[in-house]
Amino acid sequence: MAFRRKSLCVAVVCAVVLLLPLAASAQGSTEEINLLSWGAGALVVQSPPSESNSGQWSTEALLDEVKETGWANKRGDLTPKAIVFELAQRSEINSLAFDTAQAYSRERSAKDVTVEISDRQDGGFTEIAKISLAPAMDGQKFPLKAPALGHYIKLTVFNNYGDKQFMEIMNIYAFGKPVGKQPLADNSGTFSSSYGNFHIQQIGVTVTGCYELGNGLIENGGFDGRVLRFTWNADQPGGGRYSGPAIITFPDDGKSFVGHFWHANEKNWHDWNGTRISKDVGSCPNWKPGTGNQVEQQLKSEGRARLYGILFDTDSDHIKDDSKPALDSLLAAAHNQPAWSFSIEGHTDNVGGDAHNQTLSEKRAAAVKAYLIKAGVAEKRLTTKGFGASKPVASNDTSLGRSENRRVEIVKQ
Repeated sequence: MAFRRKSLCVAVVCAVVLLLPLAASAQGSTEEINLLSWGAGALVVQSPPSESNSGQWSTEALLDEVKETGWANKRGDLTPKAIVFELAQRSEINSLAFDTAQAYSRERSAKDVTVEISDRQDGGFTEIAKISLAPAMDGQKFPLKAPALGHYIKLTVFNNYGDKQFMEIMNIYAFGKPVGKQPLADNSGTFSSSYGNFHIQQIGVTVTGCYELGNGLIENGGFDGRVLRFTWNADQPGGGRYSGPAIITFPDDGKSFVGHFWHANEKNWHDWNGTRISKDVGSCPNWKPGTGNQVEQQLKSEGRARLYGILFDTDSDHIKDDSKPALDSLLAAAHNQPAWSFSIEGHTDNVGGDAHNQTLSEKRAAAVKAYLIKAGVAEKRLTTKGFGASKPVASNDTSLGRSENRRVEIVKQ
């Protein structure tokens, strides 16, 4: 079977209803997001026997929002299979959606499923939807008759369209909105991970760190809720350095993390999981906490720095308070290098239309400039540009990709 990805998210409703599909896209609207996705901070917390424990045909593939990757049961075991997901926080769900067009065959497409919701992982689930999926069809959307509230979602798959080996779903989505504000946890510490000990220092939403494999560095690190996005950078076996994007989600208990990474320009993702072994940040031979300014170092070596630690209110140019550490790192670089000038670039995802996003990106770049000027940087050293959604660094088809595209970049002039 080929490699694939996906995404999922669900809610709470009081009555069980039989839902019929609408011919609609599974990408939702500007008001609601897919809460069952890596980008939204969803996690798989209970998995049935599956064809794979990671990558394509694992339950994790239901959360990556890629229509070509998905989940399949363990070969030949066609008994009902239940999968439990944890949302980033208690949420209101208003609709569900499924993709099955890229199943290996029409006969393997999942047919009858139920969705349940609860505020507890260990029970108390209420059935909110009983659905018969059409075979081999993407974008099967099912509005709920009443909003559903909960923190955990259970998907049960009962059968398929006739194959004797596999039941398959490529994506499941739950569209809605979080209830209340999610507090920002401090995840600083040392974790035993798939790629050596992983050391992170978190200040506000900004993260720096290292991992003990190939002089690994964590760059451009920033939290959005409980989701950490960063660029990994490590020695190449044959010499030189190589890098790529990564995303890690930290459960509420802070004892572990579940993550994925890509090599540059690669579609296939790899798991990167860890378990906390200490609250002390620790260090690597090539990195120590609190030393050096990664923004300055990256501008010096590459001429450009991507700052995911600068966050704005939704659809606004108001900078969130948690962004201060990232802004202050940029400010320190400006003070340490008085001969440098900077171009501040604003970038958005593609939600909301070209004209709107162009204006929003310009305003966000201007907001960063205003912060630096207020802190003492001469205005003549600063220029701004807004690019809207015209320069994506990831696909806008997924919430994870859209979160990577919403960014501020600094270019040394």
